[in-house]
Amino acid sequence: MNKTSDMVGKNIFPKVRMVYALTISIMADLLDYIGSPVLSVPITGDMFDFIAISFLYSITKSKVSLIINLAEFVPFLGDFLPVYTVSTIIWILRESGNDDLITAKQVLRFISMLISDSR
Repeated sequence: MNKTSDMVGKNIFPKVRMVYALTISIMADLLDYIGSPVLSVPITGDMFDFIAISFLYSITKSKVSLIINLAEFVPFLGDFLPVYTVSTIIWILRESGNDDLITAKQVLRFISMLISDSR
């Protein structure tokens, strides 16, 4: 293989993983929020959370995101906060090198502002 195709593969694959993980996390949070009558039942909701957390971990391989995603198992907290999306955004920031505290606070402030505006 030539040098150009190697560079394209190295640059595109992490971005595809980031988009894939973000899409899955947004969908999981939407399902968690919209399907709250069904997914708030302990066994059903826990199975959904376990599957979503496992799937996101298989993509990100991030222990930090895994620990954040475990907040989904806390009653009421995990049902109404976009835990998957926040943890994936934090993972994306860390992977892209923008992991300073100011950027993370700005992202969390933006997400909380979006949530408060939607209610």
